[in-house]
Amino acid sequence: MLEGRVEGAALLLGRPVELQGPVVRGAGRGRGLGVPTANVAPEGELVPRLGIYAARARVLDAKGAVASTHLAALSIGSNPTFTAAGSVTVEAHLLDFDGDLYDRRLRLEVLHRLRDERRFESIDALLAQIDTDVAEVRKRLT
Repeated sequence: MLEGRVEGAALLLGRPVELQGPVVRGAGRGRGLGVPTANVAPEGELVPRLGIYAARARVLDAKGAVASTHLAALSIGSNPTFTAAGSVTVEAHLLDFDGDLYDRRLRLEVLHRLRDERRFESIDALLAQIDTDVAEVRKRLT
């Protein structure tokens, strides 16, 4: 899983690789760019290799039951476009979702590795790649 082969890991596990944890406050960059993300503090499982993934996000209610399910573009990385050597974050952009997830819990099924994390020379280049990533998530998961 450290190599990012989540499809192979799912075959061995008999289920998708999952990350779960509370949504915590981040820097707010995604929202400012028009691509809000839920920053998840993962608990209890190994985090896959840094990169961008297609995922399914399950929003959990107070009792731990699934309240809603959404496709997600998932970034596991250090935000190299914005920081030189930051800590690793887990950020999910839930497609077609508009709402507040603070103080909620997410279960992320990490389904397909899309690409490596990389630094972009401009915000416009980053946003263009995010559009491509979101289109790839839709293609693979719908």
